[in-house]
Formats: sequence, structure tokens, C-alpha cells
Amino acid sequence: MVEGRQADPGLVPSLLPAGRRERRLTGAVLLLSVAVCLSVAPFARVKLPALVAFMPGYESAQVISDLITAALLFGQSAIGRSRALLILASSYLFTALITIPHALSFPGLFSAAGVLGGGAQSTAWLYMFWHAGLPVGVAGYALLRNRPVGARHRPAWIGIVGSVAAVAGLVLALTALATAGEALLPEIMQDSHYTPAMIFVVASVWTLSLLALLILATRRPYVVLDLWLMAVLCAWLCDIALSAVLNGGRFDLGFYAGRIYGLAAASVVLVMLLLETIAVYARLARSMEAEGRERERRLNELRSELIHVSRVSELGQMVSALAHEVNQPLTAVGNYLRACQRLVCSGDTATLQAALAKASDEATRANAIVRRLRDSIKKADSVRQVEVLRPVLEETAALGLAGAARLDAGVEIRVDPLAEAALIDRIQIQQVLLNLIRNALEAIADGTRPTLVIATAPAGAGMIELSVADNGSGLRGHVRERLFQPFVTTKGDGMGVGLSICHSIIEAHGGRIWAEDNPGGGTMFRFTVPDARAAEHRAGTEGEAGLACCTGALEQTAGLA
Repeated sequence: MVEGRQADPGLVPSLLPAGRRERRLTGAVLLLSVAVCLSVAPFARVKLPALVAFMPGYESAQVISDLITAALLFGQSAIGRSRALLILASSYLFTALITIPHALSFPGLFSAAGVLGGGAQSTAWLYMFWHAGLPVGVAGYALLRNRPVGARHRPAWIGIVGSVAAVAGLVLALTALATAGEALLPEIMQDSHYTPAMIFVVASVWTLSLLALLILATRRPYVVLDLWLMAVLCAWLCDIALSAVLNGGRFDLGFYAGRIYGLAAASVVLVMLLLETIAVYARLARSMEAEGRERERRLNELRSELIHVSRVSELGQMVSALAHEVNQPLTAVGNYLRACQRLVCSGDTATLQAALAKASDEATRANAIVRRLRDSIKKADSVRQVEVLRPVLEETAALGLAGAARLDAGVEIRVDPLAEAALIDRIQIQQVLLNLIRNALEAIADGTRPTLVIATAPAGAGMIELSVADNGSGLRGHVRERLFQPFVTTKGDGMGVGLSICHSIIEAHGGRIWAEDNPGGGTMFRFTVPDARAAEHRAGTEGEAGLACCTGALEQTAGLA
């Protein structure tokens, strides 16, 4: 705890501020207690049968009630780091423990003179010690409750263990004094009646309880525990008055009524602690439920914000992809149109027409790219058909070399006879190849003998593998791990969406794409697409199976006929 701060009362049910409901309830209990005491007082000396069995039942209930109360108060003192509650818990532990030797020493209960080896005064003195312990503890609690809690670096259990040990030692000492040292104490009992010295002793104990009640009443503002302790002390005063002041001795009406008061007093704080603990748990449950609803509301808001951000991010990624992909054909269109301007001046109409046709083709390709991206947004299926790969590769390589930084780059196209046709969307696969070729040409821009190899090969499982290999500088390890993620690039002016688009296109074709080191130096990108022959074979097999199924059905029908 921080120096000079009090324990948080919200953590300790007994230290919650007392409200009007608690004041009214404890006021009613006090009035009822006083009314019953006053009604019984005139008949306190009426002799009743000596029910010795009453004592073990009463004192067993007293011990159990006080022990549970002490345990609850020890727990709350540990939670709130409250020295006042620690003292009060110790006093309840004292009353529980001192009750045990009182029962063991009671004449006629277990033996004629008790089992502790005391005398006729032992039980009476143990009763006085017992009833003096609680008022002392309540007074200590009242004096310390409003004091600020200092810095506590020591674990709470050390204080609790120390208090338990001190209380146990005190009970043993007082038990020894009342039994072995009985001769040192004044005589307050003769047979079952009180001596004149008893008046002074019991008046002192009664005054001690009254003094504790007055100290507690002056310690404002009240907390819940204060009010119930006042009710306890009021019942405690009635207990002492009926069983040791107004009565004549053991087993009269005052003797029984006083002890019933004592048991009720012991139960008051226990019931209060249990009820307040239940109330705290109820408030905690309601608070957690409200917090859960608030957390769910915030999660829903956060989920909505994340969805919005995701949509904005997807839109930004799509715009970046559109700019990246359309930039290449538009650049080519610009190059052809500038060439056309020069051809117009030179009058070379034949070459001019060819250049205009090339520009028109690039514009058409840009339009196809935009259409494919739009279909991608709509989740439309791509248009796939059987394409012979060599012309696709040659056309794409020519487009990639147009306007490249190194026009002297050597490009080699290798088409395996077993991997010469694929079932693809031509425009989309050209996008992939063009991205890879442009990246490879940029990677080998500084090489002395730039070389680019584009090849096909069977990949098994009805797939064809296409590869684009360069002899450039290669890829760094940390870049390769995130190569196909959006906005990851090694170029100073790149947007980092080209390879991400390639990855999406190849996955849509049912293949995969990856990069690895080229054995001859540089980087090799590989990707797979469906083999046209395998696709035709599957289609034929499915057609034959369907025809066989229909034929079998017809034959079966004819047989039935």
C-alpha cells in the first residue's frame, strides 16, 4: 500500500459505508435486544432445572461461530491491509479459543471438578477473561479504524500467523492462571453462588464492554461493521447483566438467558459478514455482466472499424494494382505513339501503320486488364481456354523487352514438348509473365552479360511449370519470406503489388508460385498452371463415365421391359 492511504473499502464488505437501511436494521436489533433483556431481568433469579447438557451445545455453537467470524475478518484484514480488522479478528479468535477451556473446566460437564485440574473458581474466572476479551478487541478496532494505512511491505499472512500465535499463547496463559494459579485470584464463587467479590469483578467486565461501546459510537463516520458491533456489544452487556449480575447463580433464568444472548451476539457479526459478502458478490456479478456487455459493444464497434479499414485497404490495394498493371501497356502505347510522330514526319506509312496497330493492341490489352480486375472484384470466373505456350511466351517477352533498360539482354525460350499447351486465361498469365520478366530485366540491368531464360516443364499431377530465371543479383533472405505479400518491394519507386497480384492469379488457376536461387546465379521464379492435355483427359473420362452410366440405365430399363 502507498504511505498515508487507507484500505479501499470497496474491497472489504465490512468497511463499506453504512447506509440508511443498515442504520434502521441495527437500530431495530438494538431495541429488540434491550426490550427482551428488560423483560427477563425481573425473573433472572428464578431457579430452573440444571441442564448440564445445555453447556456443551451452547459452547460448541459459540466456538464454531466465533472461529468462522475470525476467519472471515482475517481474510478481510489481509485484503484491505487493515490493522484494525486484524485486531478485531484476533479478539474473535480469543473468544473462540477461551471457550474451550471454559467448557472443559465446567463442574459436572465432563467430571465433577472439570478435566483441567482447576478449582471452584476456575470456570468463573475463565468466563470473566472470555467476556473481557471481545470488548478490548472492539475498542482496539475502533481506535485504529480511521487511521491511515502505512506502507506495508510484509506479506499479510505473516501478521495473521503472528496474531494467531499471540492469541493462542494468551489463552494458554490465562487458562494456566485460572486453573494452576487459581489460588492467586480472588474467590468469586462459592458452590453455585456468587461471592461479594464477584460484584466488583463482573462490574469491571461490564464497564469494559460499555466503554468499548462508547468508543465505537464516537468513531464517525460509521461503516457497516461499526453498527453491527454496537449491536454485538449491546447483546454482550445483556449477556453479562443477566448471567453474572442480576441472576443469583448457575442454572437460573438469568444464567440461561445470558448465554443465549452471548450466542446471539456471536452470530450477529457472522451473519452480517455473510450477507455483505453475498451482496458484494452480487454487485460484482452485475458489474461483470455490465462490463461484458460494454466489452461486446466495443468489440462490435472495433469489428466494424476493422471491416471499414479492410475495405479501404482492399480498395487501395486494388487501385495500386490497377495503376501497376495498366502502367505497362499505357507506357507501351506512349512509346508507339511517339514513334508514330517521327514516322509521320519521315513519311514511312507502312511502318506507321504497324506502329499504330501495336499501340492499338496495347490499348486493347490495358482494357482487358481493367476488365479482369473488375471481374476479380466481382469474384467472376476467369475465361480459360487451351493456349499454346510458345507464342504466349514469345509475345510476352517482346512486350517485356519493349522499353527495357537493357535492350541487349539475351532472352531464351525453352518449351518442353510435354508441356506445350495449358488451360489458362491468356491475359492473366501474360500479366504474371510480364511482371516476372520486367522484374528480371531490372535485376540484371547492371550485369555484364544479362541473360533471361523462360521455360516450361511438366510438373506432374496434371500441371505445367513455367519458370523465369535471370542471372542478376538475387534476392535477400528477409525479402524472400514476404515476397508475395502486398506492398513488399525492393525497388525505390515500386508499389509492391505486382507479385501479390501474380500470387492471386496463379492461385485462382489452381497452381502455386514461388521463388528460389538460380543455380547459375540470380533468381528463378516458378509457377504452375493446369496442363491442357490433362484437362482434356479428365473431361473425356467424365464424358465416357457419363455415357456409360446412361447406357447402363437404358439397358437396365430395356431388361425390365
